[in-house]
Parts: sequence; structure tokens; C-alpha cells
Amino acid sequence: MIYAGLIFVLFLTFLKILKSQEKAYRGEISTILRKLREKEEYNGIIDSVHEEYDQTLQTILKQGKELENSLEELKEYRVELDITYNSLIKKSTQLEYSNEILERRVANLSNLNAVARTVLSIIKLEKIIDIILDAYFVLTGAKKISLYLWEDGMLVNKKTKGNIIFKGTLSYPIETLEGFSRNDFRRVYEELSRGFKVEENEAVIISDLNVKGKELGVIYIVEDRERLIDSDQETISALAIQVANAINNAKMYEELLIKERISKELEVASRIQKKILPVEMKKVCGLEIANYFEPAKEVGGDYYDYCQREEDRVSITIADVSGKGVPAAFLMALIRSVLKTLNYKNIQPSEMLTTLNEIIYPDITEDMFVTLFHSKYIASERTLYYSNAGHNPLIIYKADLGEVVEYNVKGVAIGFIPEYQYKLGKVELSKGDILLYYTDGITEAENSNRDMFGIDRLKEVIYDNRGKSAEDVKKAILDSINNFRGDHEQVDDLTFVVIRNNE
Repeated sequence: MIYAGLIFVLFLTFLKILKSQEKAYRGEISTILRKLREKEEYNGIIDSVHEEYDQTLQTILKQGKELENSLEELKEYRVELDITYNSLIKKSTQLEYSNEILERRVANLSNLNAVARTVLSIIKLEKIIDIILDAYFVLTGAKKISLYLWEDGMLVNKKTKGNIIFKGTLSYPIETLEGFSRNDFRRVYEELSRGFKVEENEAVIISDLNVKGKELGVIYIVEDRERLIDSDQETISALAIQVANAINNAKMYEELLIKERISKELEVASRIQKKILPVEMKKVCGLEIANYFEPAKEVGGDYYDYCQREEDRVSITIADVSGKGVPAAFLMALIRSVLKTLNYKNIQPSEMLTTLNEIIYPDITEDMFVTLFHSKYIASERTLYYSNAGHNPLIIYKADLGEVVEYNVKGVAIGFIPEYQYKLGKVELSKGDILLYYTDGITEAENSNRDMFGIDRLKEVIYDNRGKSAEDVKKAILDSINNFRGDHEQVDDLTFVVIRNNE
């Protein structure tokens, strides 16, 4: 159309030239027009218009060439437009996909925050685990989940969700786990994961639970391989962080509850212990008495007591109850009550321990026992009768001999053997004799070199202070222990009773 219009314009121009000679050359006009349409040279034209014809033809050829070039450019431009359009369509599709992923991530983030707020507000570990496993199913493509936690060196399965039959466990010594690195733990988790039976189209994702270097356990997630996408991996990793924090908080809360319970138990035990220790007795039946009790912690396992039922008789007891806390305090209170009752009977210390064992044995647990040294002094006889149930021997400075001697009879701890018959020993006391009842917190007191105070040092202190009062001997023993121990902490209860015979 453009080309035809161009010929028409040129024709009008050329027609003006011919118009003056219209009559002479009317027959040539149709020939000239045909030649111009065909873009051919025409030599048969009259000389007067030949030059104009050639110029017109050249103009037509030039304009036609330019038009062809323009059309070619238009074609190339159309190709570029098509490429640009296709690129925009592709980018638009990618943008829609990215926007979809972004929306999914925003939704997951919102869900993760909701899960985090929920689990962090719960303190019961079992409930936290239930919520966590449900969250994995909702927020990821998980088909099966198995959660394991470390407990006392064992990797224990706490819960599974989905058709997982395998519930293997792994166990290591605590000291071995303490030396493990993150890579060591991951190797352990990889080893355990091999026990899971999965289909060919399934994959096991291992998500370890770690908070500030503290290894808590691992979660195994089974997904279809074809459905496993990057956003699932990201969600699983993000969930693992929330899970680890929630589990760690729950465990810390449990530990806090245990500590609070223990603290309350210790307060109760301390009150019990203070009530059952005797009121200080300075002198009785011609005996001067000094005592000392200092537990290493809030509550000690040591016990001592005096009991006078008749004017010329007094019983002295010292004991060491195994265990700590409320159970030990209750056992100590029970023993004291039984001994107080048995003191109403006029029986020897050996019979008292035999009867005590018969009463206590059925109710004492296998992990508890009592070592006990029980004695009775009869002033009219100037004789001390005694019996021992697995306790330290009695130490006496014998004034008439001028030396420190141990007095003892063999016997097992209370609660070890039923119907055990305890033996009786006796010793006559002279004026100036010094008796020491003690628990092993004295002889086993340690210094910074881990050396123990020992029985020989104890005897030496008694001998060096043989002429002093019971109270002064007590102070001398304490000074000697403190000087020996130095800055080293007290590792056991310190309990002893010093008795000096002044008649």
C-alpha cells in the first residue's frame, strides 16, 4: 500500500511534466506508468521527458529500497518484541512462584512463632513433645517422626508419630559423652538412623537438638523424596531451634523443682535433727561432758544422745546414719525413739542393739544402714558397759596406765543382718580418764594434699591434753583438725563427744 502510494505521488509529479504535451504523448502515458510500476528503465521515451523519467525511476527505486529496509527492521523489531514478551512472561511466572514461596515462608514463620509461644509457655515435657510432633506434621511434609532425648548417658526414644516400628537406644558412659564434639554426636545420630526402615521413595532427615553447646537429643523426620523442598528443610531447621529451647527450658524447670523439693526436704530434716539432738549436759554421774556437731552440709548423717533414767546411770550413744536429707533424718529420729524406749528397760547395751536391730530391720531399705556405738555407765560400779554396731571404737586415755587405748567389740551395722546378736564389752574407769566417742568425719578429715587426719593424730591430741577439762580437750581437737585441714573444705560431718571422769 505504501509502495503504491509512492508511485502515485511520483506519477502525479511526472504527470504535470507531461500535461503540457498531453496530446502528443497520450499513447506513451500508459507505457510509462507500466514501466514505472515494473521499475524498469525505458529508453523508448521521448528525449524531452527522458531525464525526468530516469529521476522518477531512481526515486522510486531508492524509496522502495528504503521501504524494504524499514520492513526488515520492523521484522527484527517484532522478533525482539516477541523475545522481550516471552522473557517478561517467564519472569512473571518466576515472580509468581517466588511470591508463592515467600507467602509460604511468611505463613510458616507466623506458624513457627505461634508454636514457639505455645511450647515456651508450657513446662511439662510430655505436653511439649506432643505439640512439637503435631507441628512437624502440619508445617512440613513429614510422614513419620521419632524423637529421642539424652537421659543419664542413654539416647532414649520419647515418642514416635506415624508408622515407625524401630525404637532403638544407644548408651555411653557419662564421661565419654562429656568429651564428645558436635561431630561425634552427629555420628551417633547417623548410626541410629540406619535402623529406620524406609521405602525407596522416602528420605530420613536428622535434626539434632542443641542449645548453647548442650546436646539434648535428636528428631528423625521421614518424608517423601519428591515432596522434600527447600522450605521444608528451612522449617525443620527453624522448628529444631524452637524445640531445643522448649525442651531445655522444661528440663531446667524440672531440675529447679527438684532442687526446691530437696531444699524443702533439707529444711525439714534440719529441723528434725536439731530437735532430736540432746540438750547440752555438762555433768552427770561424776562425768564431765563436752560435745560438738557440725554437719558438712545442711543436714548431717551423724547423731549423738545421752539418757539418764536412774541417778547413778547414764547412757551415751553416737551413730552415723547412711544417706542424707529427710530419709536419713527420719531414720535417725526412729532410732532415737526406739533407744529412748529401750532405756526404760534395765538391759545391757548389747541387748539394746539386738532389740533395736530386730525392730528397725523390717522397715529399713537396702540402701540404708546405721553404725552405732552405745554405752551405759554405772557410777556405783565405776564401769562402762558398751556394744558396737559397725561404728568406730571408743578411745580412752587411761590415767592409771598413762596411755591412750581403743576399746571395741565387733558387730555389724544396724539393718544389715536380721536377728543378729551383738556383743558386750566393759571397761572400768578411773579418775582422770578421758573418753572420746566420734564419727569418721574426724579421722577422715582431709588437707589440700588429700592426706587424712587419722587415728594416730587424734590419739596424740587427747594424750597431749590429758590433764585438761572435757571442754578444753574438745577445743584442742577442733584446733588440731582446723590447722591440719587449712583452707581445704570440710567433706564430712564432724561429730564427737568428750567425757572426763572426775571421780
